Amino acid sequence: MPKPKVTPRKRPLQARSTATVDAILQAATYILVKDGWERFTTNRVAERAGVNIASLYQYFPNKESIVVELQRRHVEKARPDAMVALRAKDSLRSLLTALIQASIDEHSTAPALHRVFAEELPRSARHTDPAREVQVRAQLKELVRPFARNVPDLDLAVFVLRTAGHAIVHEAASERPELLAHPGLVDEIVWLMERYLHRPSPRVAAKARKRETRF
Repeated sequence: MPKPKVTPRKRPLQARSTATVDAILQAATYILVKDGWERFTTNRVAERAGVNIASLYQYFPNKESIVVELQRRHVEKARPDAMVALRAKDSLRSLLTALIQASIDEHSTAPALHRVFAEELPRSARHTDPAREVQVRAQLKELVRPFARNVPDLDLAVFVLRTAGHAIVHEAASERPELLAHPGLVDEIVWLMERYLHRPSPRVAAKARKRETRF
């Protein structure tokens, strides 16, 4: 089965067309949050948006392309100037705190929509940007490098760090959304990450293992 086209047919250039696309995306958000992916159709989106189905198809070839555009906008909105602000951090704790808080803020914006994105969408409707992901990881690696201690593979460590942080915040947003506002959540995640990046020297670690074997 061929993969559906997930890029918009055209971008809005005038105020009227921009308003049409915005209405389509707002309607799509409402239906996804209320009814989920299974009941999400282009006809329902057009009806909710108050536009003709032909107008919708001028911009989006299918329902997958609508959802991919929603995800793309959500990601772009959450990352303006983020790396510029992070480069100003002068300690590992302040850097990790800013990273985790940014992730929490992103998930807090629309937790129900985040849940649909993460748990209900088929692969064909997921927004992916491999080049952007490589760039983000490279930037994160350079931010973390000055503070890492005794980390043998920083590339691997950054992958684990990014994946683990996102998983914890996403699980909180999906299962216990009240935790996103808990003042201790950021501190707990930062505590984990600090110890992951600040490791004892091989000599100290070896001595600790010897002590453990005595008991």
